[in-house]
Amino acid sequence: MYSLYNIVICIGTGVIIISLVLALNICNKKYSPSMINSFFICPLIALLLSANTITHDFFLHYNNRIHFTIQNILFLFDLIYWTSFFLKLFNAKVYSKRIIFIILITLLIASLTFFVNDLNRPNLYFSAIFNICKCLFCILFYHKLFKIIPNKIITNEPSFWFVTGLFFYSCISIPFYTLHNYIKEIFQSSISLDIFAISNILIIVMHIFFIKAYLCIVQQRKEL
Repeated sequence: MYSLYNIVICIGTGVIIISLVLALNICNKKYSPSMINSFFICPLIALLLSANTITHDFFLHYNNRIHFTIQNILFLFDLIYWTSFFLKLFNAKVYSKRIIFIILITLLIASLTFFVNDLNRPNLYFSAIFNICKCLFCILFYHKLFKIIPNKIITNEPSFWFVTGLFFYSCISIPFYTLHNYIKEIFQSSISLDIFAISNILIIVMHIFFIKAYLCIVQQRKEL
């Protein structure tokens, strides 16, 4: 019998594949800024994370150390991608300096978690720290967005939907990652997995926001 956790992973993988296909479809250097041309990297990393989980949980059951090492490396690549995304999104140097400062502090704090975490177990504090960093990036975006008087309808801007999807997931998922070990201690394995499945549902919702952004891009191209 499949648990909620397993069902969400399968559905999430399907949504991520759709997101990746659409992201590849909008890649067009003639019309799109560089941050959009390279956006397929985001769903690609998410798909690799999902494939790593599915392979470990349902097929090969390879060593936990290998599984979680791959997972942490992909989390790091994801953070690097989003750092690049926001650096391209912001034109003002003051915002770029803030982003670089935030990422350096984040990497320093995240590296310290390896000294207190067993490599055979998921280092979800690592994920929580990275998501706090992404939240700060999103807040900088909203700060800049609402400081100016927009000359376009915000909801028609793909960058708004990309950042909103990221902010939704990053902000709400933090408690699930930070409390993961506590949840496992007070609930039996099947229940704790189902509770943690909520964080994966948030990832699905994030990619639905991304799909909305892709549709905005398609609409803009039709108007050219």
